[in-house]
Amino acid sequence: MNQSVCRHICLQPSFPSNRTSQARKNGGTTFNANLLRAAVALLLAALFGSQPANAQEQKPFENFSSYVKWVQKNHRKVPFDRDGALMPPGGAKALAERQEKLRLSEAAIALAAPSYKNIQVNQDRNPWPKAEVGAAIDPSNGTSWLVMTNDFRLNFDHEFFHVSSDGGKTWTDDSLVGGSDPFTGFIPLTFQSDPGVSFDAAGNSYLSSITGNLILDFNNGYENLDTEIDVAQGFSHGAYATLLPTPVDDQPCNGLFTGAFNCPAVLDKPLITTDSNPASPNNGTTYVYYTMFCNNLPCTDGTATVPAFGSAILESHSVAPGFPFSPPALVSGSLSNVQFSSMVIDSHGTPHMFFDDFTNSPTIDMWESTLTSGTWVVSSKPVASFTFFGLNNLNWAFRDSGAEAPGCGIHGHTAYCAFSANQVLGGKPEATPSLYLAVVNTLTGASTVHRVNNDAFGGFKDHFFGWATATPNGDVYVGWYDNRNDPFNTKVEYFVGKSTDGGKTFPKQQAVSDTSFNPCVGYPGCGFFGDYVQLVSGPDNLVHAAWSDTRDGATMQVWSDTITW
Repeated sequence: MNQSVCRHICLQPSFPSNRTSQARKNGGTTFNANLLRAAVALLLAALFGSQPANAQEQKPFENFSSYVKWVQKNHRKVPFDRDGALMPPGGAKALAERQEKLRLSEAAIALAAPSYKNIQVNQDRNPWPKAEVGAAIDPSNGTSWLVMTNDFRLNFDHEFFHVSSDGGKTWTDDSLVGGSDPFTGFIPLTFQSDPGVSFDAAGNSYLSSITGNLILDFNNGYENLDTEIDVAQGFSHGAYATLLPTPVDDQPCNGLFTGAFNCPAVLDKPLITTDSNPASPNNGTTYVYYTMFCNNLPCTDGTATVPAFGSAILESHSVAPGFPFSPPALVSGSLSNVQFSSMVIDSHGTPHMFFDDFTNSPTIDMWESTLTSGTWVVSSKPVASFTFFGLNNLNWAFRDSGAEAPGCGIHGHTAYCAFSANQVLGGKPEATPSLYLAVVNTLTGASTVHRVNNDAFGGFKDHFFGWATATPNGDVYVGWYDNRNDPFNTKVEYFVGKSTDGGKTFPKQQAVSDTSFNPCVGYPGCGFFGDYVQLVSGPDNLVHAAWSDTRDGATMQVWSDTITW
């Protein structure tokens, strides 16, 4: 096999018109480029499933073909959704066609600029989309604001991070270091996704992502879908990041079209949290947590064992800057159909993880797991049970499963987790999802659930990608996308709500984006709008919002605002 598996046909750039003739020249194999693209599109569409794998009987994969057939048959259950890893075929052309529209809209934006108070985060000037927002505030100074997003300016998904040292008035624009694959001679992996950022009390930053391959080498009959969790160390209040990533976990998923195909597990959706409380016994510890999907055989990873066709939440941590990460540990206990995790650390330095369990689907149970004496212990009962049937908005086509995931913050020993639901267990159902907040006493496990958005119940409006944060004075804020002000249910605004009664009510909630926008226009085919948007607060009680925004009518960029109310 050719050592450079990505030389012939690699799904990271767009497909130039001369690719077919070049492949013929390199390998002597003739094929129809249009049929190839159609086959690739079909395979990618199959791989883009977003629901956790369900446990079932399955023989080991004999070759790549058997793996693909299983993926196609179970496309709604396939582990590791790669939506957004690369632009779809024709995506580059579609965006190029919007360049003229962008130039025209820039003139209109310039005329309207005095009315805008939002500030654009990314500093490049091109039409490539930026979706999914990780964010953190430096607790050592309260002004350094770090934002990282999925960014397609390279025509495939790569993380770019942005730092503001003046509370969001001006921003930098830098590329995150990419991962390298130990299973292919440490060749660089082809894409990054799922941004996560954090700070410690000394002003050091930490940037996490999943890196992976999307390689179809038709000349050598080779497929590579390896996944790896990486962390990059940041310095100087987030302004710089290391040139080499630290691999936390990596899993092979590769083989031949006609021979053995080795894919024991895939990794997905990492996030990162650092204990920044100087009084905590774990001050300076950085935790990385993510989902592991096990395929046709039981998987062992670090100290965790996952059953065949099951999924689990894993966690790894480093006790201080520059120290190695621990072997992965099992967070989700005996639950084996889980996905999506969000961590908070209480005032005593104890980490608490919240995640979704799909065992009783269509009911989704949100569980809490607490790190107790070095072992993760799952709560005796769920902190919330709900149903989520998607946005079902005929004007949109992007993946929406991330809306059911918890987005959490904490104050003292009370955790707040935002999520979208069509119905909370025991309550009335809605055709479209509202935003809810689970309020959890992390000492006793007692929890209550409250509706956040205060527009009419059953009003056929959509509320999604929520995230909660709590300020030092105890106020609770939640941010989300909301289309309540558009009679056609097409355009959204980024909303923030404030609660002064511990998350029970949110009487003050308003759009913080200066204008509404259509989330579909920034990505070809409306295929991707991210999975989450992190809302963050600092030691000065200010709240900081950054979100994906298509206000120019042609592209998806990242805009920001600081909430002072």
